Parts: sequence; C-alpha cells; structure tokens
Amino acid sequence: MRAAAEIGLPPADELAQVPEEDLAFAVDLAMHHAAPGRARPLDQVVRRAARRATAEALLVLRGLETSWFSVFRVLGPHPEAGLLVEDAMGGGEAWVLDGVLEGFVDPDRLFAARLGRVQGFCMTSGVVAGLDAAMLDGLRQAAASSGIAPAEMMANPRVATLAWKQAVGLGVRELLGRR
Repeated sequence: MRAAAEIGLPPADELAQVPEEDLAFAVDLAMHHAAPGRARPLDQVVRRAARRATAEALLVLRGLETSWFSVFRVLGPHPEAGLLVEDAMGGGEAWVLDGVLEGFVDPDRLFAARLGRVQGFCMTSGVVAGLDAAMLDGLRQAAASSGIAPAEMMANPRVATLAWKQAVGLGVRELLGRR
C-alpha cells in the first residue's frame, strides 16, 4: 500500500507486524487521497453505499466525504458533550463528538485531524496527531511565505502525509498521552 510506505511503515509483506493504531494513519491517507484524475476511494465507497446503507450510515459517510484536514486547538468542553475546537489554520469553531479525542481535553491543546460534519457536530476520520505551538507556527509561516491561504495549504495531501508520518514516527500512544 503506497500510503503505508509514504508514512514510513514497513513494506506490505511485513504489515501484519504494524500496530493497528499506526496502520489507521495509512488507511486515512489511502481513503482520502487519490492520484490526479482518479476518484478517491472514499468517494467510491459512498457511491456504492448510497444504494444499501442505512440513513445513519450514509450521514456518517457523507460527513467523511466532505471532511477537511487541519490543525485544531481545544477551546474546552462543549456544554452538552465532547469538545469545542477552533480550526487554527482555516478559522471557525467546531463541536467534536469523538472518542478518539479523549486524551485531548486540555484547553489550548493542539492536534492535527480530519473532521467531518454530521448534523451540527463533527467527528474525526479515526486518527489524530498531537502537535505543539512550534509546529503550528511553522505551518502558518509556510502558508504566509508561499502566498497560499492556510486552509488551501492544509488541503494539500502532502501536509496530512507529513503529519501522519510524524505521528507514526513518534508513536501514537505517546501522542495521545497514553502509556
């Protein structure tokens, strides 16, 4: 799988030895990115599922289909449940209900993720990577020096690939604060 190699995972014949948490980053890239002129695998899944999926499953798939990758800052707990986060690159706030973010409850905590909207709240694509303020500053400087809008830069598949490569290299458990 090309996405696995891009983030530094072992060759396909050795993937059985890769922790499931690390493999999830490769699956995210493989589902959300396609070669120029080709449809994303996720779009193909949504098209096929549209015929037979439940209404709830289709809502989730459509949320993932329109998801966006960015860096988010935790603002704090949402009054109802989950977290309120700020898109630190694209602007705006989002209400996130997702168990993947259990370790990201501290205000001002930064993380990279792909969020998809489902009826007023957001969910992740299943993987997140903790970041620090220096990384966020670096991304903002890269956008400013390139003249590309920050949200547009974050839509480039190479940015997610670099974030996931770092997450795999550092170890997912450490990024999530789990031991």
